Amino acid sequence: MYDFLTPDDIAECIMVLLSRNKIFAGKKIHASFIVNMVAGCFTNNKKSHKYKTLFNSIYKEYKYFPSCALSSDYKIFYTEYCGHAKELAESVVTQQIASLEDNTEYLIVTAGGDGTSLEVQTALYKTAISSPQKKDAILNKITVLRLPLGTGNDGTDGHSIEELLDLLKGPLIFSNERALKIYPQNNVTSENLFAAKKNPYKYCDKDFLPPWYAFNIASIGLDAYVVYMTNRIKNKLPGNFYHFCVPLSGLIYNKDFPIGNAKVSLFKNSNDSTPEEILEAPITLLAFGVSGYRVYGGGHKILPNFHNLCFAPKVSLPCLILNNKKFEDGSFESTKIATLHSAEKIIIEYDKPVLLQCDGEVALLCKEHFPLVMEKTDPCLRTLKKA
Repeated sequence: MYDFLTPDDIAECIMVLLSRNKIFAGKKIHASFIVNMVAGCFTNNKKSHKYKTLFNSIYKEYKYFPSCALSSDYKIFYTEYCGHAKELAESVVTQQIASLEDNTEYLIVTAGGDGTSLEVQTALYKTAISSPQKKDAILNKITVLRLPLGTGNDGTDGHSIEELLDLLKGPLIFSNERALKIYPQNNVTSENLFAAKKNPYKYCDKDFLPPWYAFNIASIGLDAYVVYMTNRIKNKLPGNFYHFCVPLSGLIYNKDFPIGNAKVSLFKNSNDSTPEEILEAPITLLAFGVSGYRVYGGGHKILPNFHNLCFAPKVSLPCLILNNKKFEDGSFESTKIATLHSAEKIIIEYDKPVLLQCDGEVALLCKEHFPLVMEKTDPCLRTLKKA
């Protein structure tokens, strides 16, 4: 009989590591854990038992180390429905801002999958841009820690639990991170976005409407279709089906979404009116990152160097299947199957319906969405990084 992972197992381990880290020396730590109990770490029995053993062993090892922090405490909040993590994060950050103390550090910890992490970060971003005072608090007093407890783990602090725990054991610094904002350049309403589709919400959450935000990578095309297929299968059969969905998606993608022609304008600065470069071609996928050196969950190196834009023109199905491994290890950068570029903002024109994914969440784009803008925001979140 398995002894299953609990949110308290996670919280006690994380808190004992944080309170022993010199970055919190002389500080009080207040942490709020936002937990999604349908994440893979809780629903997969084998994974749940493995993680419980790991978290408990780290806790038992570090609880005897002297604490650097003056004190530490935590609260756990449970999500109950789609969108609840965002509501909880809004409530938590409002309470934290109202009770700020000079010698206290506040954390919001996401313990779930990509959806939980995205909702919490979006709530923090929207709070940060609502007033200069709130932005100052979020950039200087409130830290978000994103635990990789789901299937994809896009944009988490470490792409595995082991990597996350190693991060927290070492010397840390605070880092202010940017996000991506994605929105139609022209004003559109939710009523006309899907007018041409008989089943408009087949590929997306009907409430996942623009503007969209991503804190790791936003992409359109085959890549987003793979995410859609993975999410669709895991909703019925919990597990990691990414490797299965890649070849399956390649076989049927063109049938569901015939490849269209793209014109992508690249801007060196967000307020530039003249693009630095223009890319034009039928495309298989386009991926735009908050920065370079970005990977998808599982460590797939879609942005393997300092460039933050991957542009993959249309290729044949045999070529796509043959070269799929190159998108996992990043070796495509020296081939003709994709090119890498840098930009602060891109504007995409496209002549077919296509899927968009933002950190593991999918939306359907129709002609009304284009031209589509993807741009980096100002720094909007505070995270923990290796010193």
